Formats: sequence, structure tokens, C-alpha cells
Amino acid sequence: MGKYEYVKGSMTGGWLLQVRKGPSHKGNIRKNRTTGRYQFFRGSRNVVRPALEESDLETLKEKIEELDL
Repeated sequence: MGKYEYVKGSMTGGWLLQVRKGPSHKGNIRKNRTTGRYQFFRGSRNVVRPALEESDLETLKEKIEELDL
């Protein structure tokens, strides 16, 4: 199993973290402006349907790695 990397990026209206494992872009983490919760969107272009959501960023990262998304 490869190591996960979280690469800071930007998008219109906010920031995001690209979730990468080796050369593969697994998805993005964004903060929901309404709820304040962190959401993981699986896939490099998915911006509609979060696969995971947590109030703590580190907890969300742990879940992503544990589930090997």
C-alpha cells in the first residue's frame, strides 16, 4: 500500500486538499461553508457528492487511509 499525500490547492470560493496516493489522484477534501465540516469527494472531478464527512480534518484523513479510498 502506498503513502497518502495531501496537496494544498485552491478553487473558486475556497481551498481544497488533493488526496493523492502515488501518482493517483484519489479525490479532494473541502470544508463545507455552511456546516464547517470537512468533506471528502472521491474522484478528481467529483464536486457534488461527498463520500465521507467529519468535523475534524485529521479524523477524516485517518478514515480515508483506513478505508484505502
